[in-house]
Amino acid sequence: MMKKLSVTGLSAILLGAVSAQASESCMDAGWVGLAEAIDETTLTAALSGDMAGATAKITGQKKTETGLLLDMEHYFISDRNGLIKTADKAVLTAVPGKDETYMLEIQYDVVETRGIFEGYKGRFNSYGLIKLGEGKVVLRFQGEICK
Repeated sequence: MMKKLSVTGLSAILLGAVSAQASESCMDAGWVGLAEAIDETTLTAALSGDMAGATAKITGQKKTETGLLLDMEHYFISDRNGLIKTADKAVLTAVPGKDETYMLEIQYDVVETRGIFEGYKGRFNSYGLIKLGEGKVVLRFQGEICK
């Protein structure tokens, strides 16, 4: 009788875990992006993976001892009718010996979703390099968002 209760209890726990996982849908932010500045505060990017492109707007800037801190917002779009808007913090760290070249790390917080991404929430990151004088950026995205 004790074995029956243990197996039944374990089955209930496992079924509960499976149904909790099944109700959550996640998307990897496993993209690569090539961006170019349109002007001093706006960038546009071509992306690989589930996203086709993005636009970025710099909304604030602060100099630091090692580079810059940027407040940004991004609009990521897919070619399957989806949009993700984010509010972001970017850290630019100067690369020694490389004029106007910075290591770029961005943390994206999802603030709005539409289309096929309706209901997704969370945070993802990117890292890469930016050449400020040329307005060119290469980024690798990582993380996941879920609904």
